[in-house]
Amino acid sequence: MCEITAFSVAGGREEKVMEEVAVIRVEDGQVVMTDILGHEQTVQGSIREIRLLEHKVFLA
Repeated sequence: MCEITAFSVAGGREEKVMEEVAVIRVEDGQVVMTDILGHEQTVQGSIREIRLLEHKVFLA
C-alpha cells in the first residue's frame, strides 16, 4: 500500500495529523485529506514538503 501520514509543522515541531491518507486535495487555502476508509479531514494551510520514500507529507 502507498498511504501517507500527514504531519503539521509549527515552530520546528511535527505533530501527526492523519494516518493512512489516500487522497490529498488543495482547495481555497486548505488541505483536504481522505483516508483509505473515506474519512475526511481539512487543515488550514498548505503543503510544505512531501517525502515519497518515507510516505510522509508535511503541512504548514
